[in-house]
Amino acid sequence: MNLKSYLPIHFLPLCLLCASLLFGSCSSKKRFDVDVNAIPLHVTIHPFEQDFFAIDTLHVADGLAHLYAKYGNYLNLYLHNVMQFDTVGSSAVNDQVRAFLEDTAVRSIFRETIRQYANDSDVESKLTDAFKRIHYFFPNHPIPQFYFHVSMFNQSVVTDDNVVSLSADNYLGPNYYWYKKIVYAYLRSNMRREKVASDFVIAYLLTEFPMPPSDRFLDNMLYRGKMMYILAALMPNELPNVLMGYTPQQMEWCKKNEKAIWLNILDHKQLYSTDPMISTAYLNDAPFTSYVSQESPGRIGTWLGWQIVSQYMDNHRSITLPQLMEDNNYQQMLENSGYKP
Repeated sequence: MNLKSYLPIHFLPLCLLCASLLFGSCSSKKRFDVDVNAIPLHVTIHPFEQDFFAIDTLHVADGLAHLYAKYGNYLNLYLHNVMQFDTVGSSAVNDQVRAFLEDTAVRSIFRETIRQYANDSDVESKLTDAFKRIHYFFPNHPIPQFYFHVSMFNQSVVTDDNVVSLSADNYLGPNYYWYKKIVYAYLRSNMRREKVASDFVIAYLLTEFPMPPSDRFLDNMLYRGKMMYILAALMPNELPNVLMGYTPQQMEWCKKNEKAIWLNILDHKQLYSTDPMISTAYLNDAPFTSYVSQESPGRIGTWLGWQIVSQYMDNHRSITLPQLMEDNNYQQMLENSGYKP
């Protein structure tokens, strides 16, 4: 087996992008829980990973031509952007794909991925409900095409024009054999089927509504909080701890220590910092939030941002989700939130 040939230099799961909270989400769920049953939309996930694995390694060129006819430029997006192979028609791509598909470890991972996601009706049902709500609240934004791919635990999400593709091999369960060998324990807990639907949705939101450039921690924190407030509104039937990627105990720790977390940020004058290390420490995945406590979970800044946005929206009941999405004045949002944990 030559698994190392296909492993990334840095493992970057989608949970780096995604965080939410247990507390403060109920108001958004009740307030924006509209009836979308009449909207004629059904989301399907294209099983690209199955079709790619089915390529006959004795006839790779024909197999790629067939896939290109079916998937168009998405095939090149996968080959070039995800796997860093050449594109269809190049002199090297046939050999690259053949070697890849003949690798023992690669075949094992493909088989397990296909086995677990041969039936993805549960994921499609959740996506259908969420994107009906997106269509209801944001009718001018297109509904993308959804795909599953295998990246060998590398790029968990790939987006392009009207495309959101998720690496299904990053959601095989925290006890999966290869995860135990190469993935940190604090990341494995979110590498499960229950995270797939919300990760699709948050990937779409972050792509469709990108944050205007800003190095200020406050702006990044409230942008994350805003996006997760909207995520909870779009997925009112999803468990908050699934959206968050926290255990119930981690949720409880955050709520119990909310005031101390906020005062720590203020006391260390971090709120208006433009030091990228501050945002990284508070917003990205980690075993714990280093500026807070070794007992804390990672991504506390996003959790706190959601608290502030929730308070802001509770105090301004007339604001719609599109209005919230368009509001990038995070200083004013903070001031008008009346946030005092």
